[in-house]
Amino acid sequence: MLIVQILFSLAMVLFGAELFTNAIEWVGNKLGLGQGAVGSILAAVGTALPETAVPVTAILMGGSKEAEQVGIGGILGAPFLLATLGGLVIASATLAFRFGHSLYQLHIQRRAYMRDMLCFLTAYVLSMLPALFPLTEVRRFVPIALVLLYVVFVIWTLRDKAETTDAGDLKPLYLQPGVGEPSFGLVSLQLLVSLALIVGGAHILTGGVEQIALQIGLPTFVLSALIIPLATELPETLNSVVWIRQGKDSLALGNVTGAMVFQSTLVPALGIWMTPWNLTAEARLTAVLTFSAALFTVVMYRVRRVLEPWTLLIASTLYFVLPMLTLVKRFHQAHYYWIFGSVMAIIVLVACFTVQKLRQTRLR
Repeated sequence: MLIVQILFSLAMVLFGAELFTNAIEWVGNKLGLGQGAVGSILAAVGTALPETAVPVTAILMGGSKEAEQVGIGGILGAPFLLATLGGLVIASATLAFRFGHSLYQLHIQRRAYMRDMLCFLTAYVLSMLPALFPLTEVRRFVPIALVLLYVVFVIWTLRDKAETTDAGDLKPLYLQPGVGEPSFGLVSLQLLVSLALIVGGAHILTGGVEQIALQIGLPTFVLSALIIPLATELPETLNSVVWIRQGKDSLALGNVTGAMVFQSTLVPALGIWMTPWNLTAEARLTAVLTFSAALFTVVMYRVRRVLEPWTLLIASTLYFVLPMLTLVKRFHQAHYYWIFGSVMAIIVLVACFTVQKLRQTRLR
């Protein structure tokens, strides 16, 4: 029954993601927004609802130390997964859908990508300040600064009208498959239906995955930081796969990076307001891994001027550090950590070498 529950919830999220990406593009077209605004704001905030609801509910209704750790784990785990496994999904989709006829690079808006990532890195550093400097003044200042930063980000993004989507380039609305531009009412209805499927599927999936993790016996923070975001962040990653398949790289990447900004501004602001924001050793490690993965991606993009799958693949390997350290501590088998690390390194090196060879062959 648990397997059936997980498969059913995955089907709900997949179908909801397909409906959502179709509807959100029509919303952007109706509002005259650029692809950066559609991906980084509309899609990101819409699909961030499930993973935002979980930690906020845990903190408000839990009332215990364990519930507090579940909340903090969900808050820190969401950007951690997006910065690592989110890149892995995008890289894998790029390689899969463009095999044999592409230079294997993401065709994105440089300005939009740098805007999203710089806002994320700034917000993430700010959100760590109350934990590093537990002063009353810092705890009061940081949440306000995070909210203001997101407001500036939204205004900045909405002013960018680059790559506005033309109605002729869009797939027909699923609720109106015939010829002709759909009404805003039908677009809104499909958007609500898709969100209901995504939120419902993610909620069911979270319950199933939690049961599996509890049987393994993971610590509370690790459970919430790894398992809950893994279920609730599926909408962002699956939406990006749909857009990569359609060749809309700016929407695909903006969907993930926009969610990273949202998850590092408004959601941590709530966490800092509602909890003591005391971070465990695992929480601090998660923060370091998240920041390192994002910074590595940005630096490589600045150096090479293009965003290639191998960059995202290398950054994604940092995701596996936390679960492996946790398993080593639980089972006291340190050699498994080094074996796993070596295997991951070999896989990444082979993948990067293969991508580079294919790229050189294509250039010839």
